[in-house]
This record gives sequence, structure tokens and C-alpha cells, in this order.
Amino acid sequence: MARSVDWNQDDELQAIFRAEMDERIPHLVEGAQAMIDGALSAELTELCTREAHTIKGTAKVMGFVAIGDAGGRLEADWKAVGDRKLDPSSALGRRFLAVSSQLLPAIAADPQQGTPELSAALRALIHSEEPPIPESPPSTQTAPEPITMTEPPITEEPAPPEGQAVEGPSLMVIEGAKGQSTPPNPNAGNLGGLLGTTETFSSGETTGVDTAKLYRLINRVAELRLDAEALGGTVEALRMAVTSSPREVASLASRWESAVVDIHEAVKEIQHQAVTLVAVPLSTVTGTVPGLVRFLAKKTGREVRLEIVDDDVEVDLQILENLADAFRNLIVNAIEHGIENPEDRIAAGKSATGTLAIRATVEDGRLSLSVTDDGRGVDWAALRQVAVLDGLLDANAEVSEEQLRLLLFESGVSTSPTHSELSGSGQGFNNVARLVREMRGTVRLETEVGVGTVVTITVPAFQSLQRALIVEAAGRRWGIAEPSVLDRFSILDADRVVVAGSQEVVWGDGMLPIGSFAAAAGLHDTDQHRDVVVLATQAGPLALAVTSILGVREVATKSLGPLVSGSHMVTGAAMLGGGELALLLDANSLGEASRKSRTGLVPDTLPRVLVVDDSPGVRQIVAGALAAGGFDTVVAASAEEALEVVSTGGVDAIVVDYSMPGSDGISLVEGVRARSAALPIVMMSAVAERSDQDRAREAGVDAYFDKSDFREGALVSTLHSLLERTDKGREARAQ
Repeated sequence: MARSVDWNQDDELQAIFRAEMDERIPHLVEGAQAMIDGALSAELTELCTREAHTIKGTAKVMGFVAIGDAGGRLEADWKAVGDRKLDPSSALGRRFLAVSSQLLPAIAADPQQGTPELSAALRALIHSEEPPIPESPPSTQTAPEPITMTEPPITEEPAPPEGQAVEGPSLMVIEGAKGQSTPPNPNAGNLGGLLGTTETFSSGETTGVDTAKLYRLINRVAELRLDAEALGGTVEALRMAVTSSPREVASLASRWESAVVDIHEAVKEIQHQAVTLVAVPLSTVTGTVPGLVRFLAKKTGREVRLEIVDDDVEVDLQILENLADAFRNLIVNAIEHGIENPEDRIAAGKSATGTLAIRATVEDGRLSLSVTDDGRGVDWAALRQVAVLDGLLDANAEVSEEQLRLLLFESGVSTSPTHSELSGSGQGFNNVARLVREMRGTVRLETEVGVGTVVTITVPAFQSLQRALIVEAAGRRWGIAEPSVLDRFSILDADRVVVAGSQEVVWGDGMLPIGSFAAAAGLHDTDQHRDVVVLATQAGPLALAVTSILGVREVATKSLGPLVSGSHMVTGAAMLGGGELALLLDANSLGEASRKSRTGLVPDTLPRVLVVDDSPGVRQIVAGALAAGGFDTVVAASAEEALEVVSTGGVDAIVVDYSMPGSDGISLVEGVRARSAALPIVMMSAVAERSDQDRAREAGVDAYFDKSDFREGALVSTLHSLLERTDKGREARAQ
């Protein structure tokens, strides 16, 4: 399988790349010169657009970032000329010519930066300036700063060592990054810093926006504002009419209901229009595939016929950029490890030419992208032998196909006897699984020895707004990205049997053990199960029982802030509206945890942490993150409620918010310390100042966090450290 390699350092591949550039760049030069001479035709404009597109894709596949960025800019501008959004002129032609003529020399330069001449020419094109005239002899002047299409680097002050205590009586002050240009806003929907955002900016090219779409969106927003103002006036009139005429109240209520419906429809339309502004065709990625397949076929001596079906579907640009590496890995694997060389194919009764097929669909907000080859397929028996030789499996142990699939995706074990600069060391499937998991998607592998392999990646089609199945388990709401959901049904309607003391359900052509969703999430499962969800995991389908299924919802997704992140299981938070949220869990991690619970690898008792916060969202996030980090959790909404829980015993540590209505967090700490001097207490806040930290130290807090702390997993690791210190103290006193 493929790994991240510098293909631009391979002499043979570089020669192939240079030959293609020698063929395509002259067309760009010809088009630029025709524009300068006033002789540009529509056919030549279209040709230059295609050639720039191919150069962009091929260069990026090969790792020539600077050439790829320049090709992308030329493609966008040539397309704008063809669409009559950019007027051709002699000045524009000179800028096109300057960039095009510097593409070939950049092959021998740094792949990331290109040459200073290419950077200067690209800068002139971007800023509509007269291009520089290159000197014949090498210039002794300082080279112009290379153009890059990435975001500026973000610098941070070094974080203090994790768990390091500052001077003072047993208080760990653990704060967020210093010197931030904009302080965190507790009211910005991020729960004081515990939630981040999935919004990132694309590196490389800028995203083109259809002006007509943009103006329609602006107009619709203006209409929505007016509707909201009208609704506000209706509410005020309704308040005044309550004391007068019931008939007037009914009339106003009807108008109110109508206004709410209008606003709801407007918001849905605006949402759709906004999403289309960042949508790009899948061909943005698949456009690089022919060049990639051509290179790989020449390099490996294979004969490959390529089929691409339905790559005109549109999805989020960020999704495509995140998907590109996984997609490339699958293509490399299909050609180098799947499709046989012509002689072996003929000997096996196949045609000398192998077929690589790429198919895409978008349905219900999900992008499914499959890579199919008619090659040798995965030989599970051979894979088992390699895993035994590598020490990954016991030679005498019985191993299921489920376990072998896990090895393929998690350890990167490979049956290939050698690893080239293309295939790396067999980590490709592992890389694919990791990349897809980060996008809250799934990977499915179907294979037959001697027939071929189909790998299907399913991910949300759009990054910011996704569909999730919302379930309830252990008294809390959870979300699973819909691409991971294979089925859902009532447990009463399921055909169940008991095998070796455990329940199994008939599903598809076989049987699936029914695990507990709550137990897999790290929580005590005491509720009655009414429903079952079947999830797609790398090891195969997984059936988990839940208290209830609340349905599929369109949700706004946010990432977890570093303080409470760090677990592979919790991938983010789904905002449900009205201040409600659900933690999003990864199906593969749930599967792994469920298998461990069935095999007795999970401890019977876990440290129990009390989470105290008046915000339901904060309680859900912190408790869920701690459960995924190896803690049992219980929650309380106030200091008074928390003291009742503490008085009953059985709590090993407390996480408390500084600011709460009524008795605040400091009062709770003082109440707890009156009962126990050793119970670890961690305080969090998004608003507390240094004087508040001093109060916390005096009250007996062991560690203090700013909710926007930037160190990943700091809350979980600190709690483990505090509990370990407490246990050692008990052991010392017992001796």
C-alpha cells in the first residue's frame, strides 16, 4: 500500500512527469502568445484550460506543489477568460506567458517552493502586475519571496510540561495559550472553549464563488432579517393582547405561527445556498487519476484500463482535500498489489489488461467512492501467515476473518514480499482508515481471491452540516455519523437467539452478537434496551443495543477543544439546536471497545468522577470525554446536588466549574474539603482571573484549567495523575 512518499525524488517517475510537461506546457505558451497578439480563439482557450487543469492535478500527485499551485491559478484564469468573466488582453497574456514559461524549469527546483522566477511570475498574475523580465545571467540579488498558497504559520508559546505544578500548596495551574489575539468568547457557542470548530480553510487554490449565487444568498438573508423583525413585533403585540381580547390573541398567534414557518423555510434555503458555495465537483480529485494511473502503469509494468463513473457529483471542497490522500493510496494499492502483470493475468485466464474502476454517488448527504480492481484479491490465508511471521498473531490461535480485517486496517500488515517507493511498508490501509475516521466516515473492503477487490469509502458530503443518527444510552444522547449506520430496528422485532450465554441477532445472512452501546462508550448500562443499531466497522458489522433511537438529524458539527479531546472514540459534538447537543462517537472505536467488553478485557471497576456544571452541554461533553478516557462518570447540575452525591460516597475525583449560579464552585470545594482532604478536585473556567485561581488554591483545588487550554487530552491525563498520586498516598499511609 501507499504511504506519503516523495515521488518527485524518483528519477524514473520524474522523467515521465517531465515528458508530460514537455507535451502540455507549449500549448499554454501558445495560448498566452495568441492572447498577446490578439489572435486568441475559443478552441485554444478551452485547450489551455484543460492543459492547466491536467498540469495542476499531475503536479500535485507527483508532489510538485509549486507547479500544481501555478497550474491551478492558470486553470482558474483561463476558465474565467472562456466564461467571459475575465477580459483577454495583451497585459494578461504577458502574465500568462511569464508563469507558463517558468513551469518546466521548476521541475528541477524545490518541489514545494519552485523557482524564484516562478514565484515572482505567479505573484504578478495574482496581483495583476506587469510580470518581471528574467535576466539572462543568474541574478545576485535576493530572490523574491516564494509564493505559497498555504495559511500563515501559527506560533505559540511552549506549553508547560504536562501535570507540572506551579509553586504553591498542591495547586496545578494549567492555563490556555498566552498572547492570543482574540480571547475566547464564552457566548460564541463553544461552551467557553470546550468546543472547537470543524471550519478550516483550504490550502492551495481559492474557491471560486458564483456571483449570482452569492447575491441570491445576500437577498435571502435580508428577507430573513425582515421576517425576524416582523416576528419580534408580533410577539410584542401578543404580549399586550393577552390582557385584552382572546380573539386578538388567536389572530396574533396565527400570524406568529405563519412567520415561524416562513423563517424555517428561509433558513433551510439559505443553508442550501451557502453549502453550494463551497461545493466543487468530485472531478477536482479524480481529474488527477488518469495521470496517476499512467505513471503507475509505466512504473510497475502493468496494463491498466481506467473507468471513471459519475465524478460530476458536487461535494464540500474540504472533504475532497481531506479525501485525496486516502483515494491515492487506494489507487496505488489496486495497481501495484491488486492488478497482476500481463503474463500472470494471461496465465490465470484473464485479459492482459487489468481494469480499475472508480464510481461515486451522493445520496442523503453521503459521498460513497469505490475503487474496484479485477486483480488477485486479498488472500486471507497468506495474510495470516505473514501476521504470524511478524509476531502479530499466535501460530496456534484460531483467527477469524474479522481479526484479519482488523490487522489489515490497524497494523498495515501486507502479503507483498517487497515494498517499493510507491507502496511503502504496507501502512496504506492503516492510513486510509485513519483519514476516513477523521472525516467521520467508513471503509468497506470486499475481496475474492483471483477475482478482485472493491474498497468503498463513505464520508459526509459536506463538512459543516452532516447527518447523524441520534440515540439515547445511559441517560445521555449520542450521535453516530450516518455513513457508519447500516441498520436500526426495535429489539422486540428482532430475531434473537442466545449463544453461549450472550444474545445474538439474525442480520443479513448471518448472526451478530448484541453488545451494549453504553458499555462500549465506557458507562454503566442500567437502562432497558428498546432498539438496536448496526454499525459498519473495519472488522465488519457491529450490533449495539441502546435505550432508544431518536432518529436521523441534520446537525451542525464541532470538534472538541484540546482540553477534552485525545480519545479516538469521541470525534466531536453534534449541535441539535436549542442548546442541546450529542457527542459524536466513532463506530470503529465503539466496535473495539465492545469486543474488549465481551472478552473481559475491560476492568470491572473504573475510577468514578463527578462532573459538576450548570450547563447541560458542558456536563455531556466532559462526562463523555472522561468515559472515553477510562473513567466512570456521574453528573450534577449544582453545588448542592454535588454535595449530596459526595455524601453518599463512591466518588474518586471531582471536576467542577468555577462559575455557577447560587453556590459557586469555590463553595462546593470548601464543602468537599470539610469532608475529605484527599479527594482530587479539578476546577475549570472560561472567565476566572488570577485572583479567582488564588481563591481556588486556598479552598483546596488540586488542578485548575482554563477551558480553552490548548494541550490535547490534558484533563484526562491530569485526573489519572492525581488519582495515581492519591493511591500512592494511601499505600504509604497503610504501611
